[in-house]
Amino acid sequence: MVIDRLCLDENLQEKLPLARRVFPHIFYYVNPAEYHEKYVAWHWHPELEFSWILQGTIEISTPNHTCRLSAGEGIFINSNVLHTIRPVSDDVSTALTQVFDSQLIAGAHGSVFEQNYIFPITENKEIEMVVFRPDRPEHRQILDLIHKSYEIAENQPFGYEFMIRNAFSEVWLLLCSELKQKSIPHRMNSNQDEERIKKMLLFIESNYMQKISLQEISESANISKRECLRCFERSLNMTPFTWLMEYRVRMAARMMRETDHPITTIAYDTGFCSTSYFGKVFKQIIGQTPSQYRAGLTVRK
Repeated sequence: MVIDRLCLDENLQEKLPLARRVFPHIFYYVNPAEYHEKYVAWHWHPELEFSWILQGTIEISTPNHTCRLSAGEGIFINSNVLHTIRPVSDDVSTALTQVFDSQLIAGAHGSVFEQNYIFPITENKEIEMVVFRPDRPEHRQILDLIHKSYEIAENQPFGYEFMIRNAFSEVWLLLCSELKQKSIPHRMNSNQDEERIKKMLLFIESNYMQKISLQEISESANISKRECLRCFERSLNMTPFTWLMEYRVRMAARMMRETDHPITTIAYDTGFCSTSYFGKVFKQIIGQTPSQYRAGLTVRK
């Protein structure tokens, strides 16, 4: 499976195609440059995520960390952590990604696996992501297991569900051992900045089609305008206005894909005050004018 766009709900939570809840696991290729916005926007999901970089170099950011990953390296992204993925260059960058519900390896709710091994990591807000480098012996086994499990999921031999569950049980135990040795402080309370950011992003998503002021964005999280700016800079390395423009463009691109509405109508429906400004911002973010983008959609069909 190849995913080339995000599908988010009203809380910026990614709506993953985990329809087959009897086996809550999905796998797919991710090439950020192939997304319509040329990167994977900020989002989160309660499921656990593991990726192995097949080719190229990508940059992954969470509210408190940024890392670059090249071919052969891997990463774990914790449950409910905001993150974004961007290509580092124009070269093709591909990650083999697997996302699954923790119950796949925890078993029943309240089990010893959940209490002693899953919760100490998923409930620890200090653990946003863990990077695996092949030059470290303790990471090579993890990387091999992640890559192997992806191949199993893709080929689906008889009993592949057992094989994937077993592989990630091993990965999780190795991950627990590494984090235990690092003695990472255990903090269960949510990061204040992250909670504020989620509230403000939700406000922007709900009101992007209207004129939005910095005052209104800050009030959605009960903070001052100055603290709003600082919070966005600390967490997302951008301003609220930049996020607003990017979100408007993403919604405009979606409307072009899903409707035949005129570009002028789409511009005003997504909160832009003029078609000329819409075209300028759209090209800055997407790399094409709205007309070029729509023409490309016709060609792809």
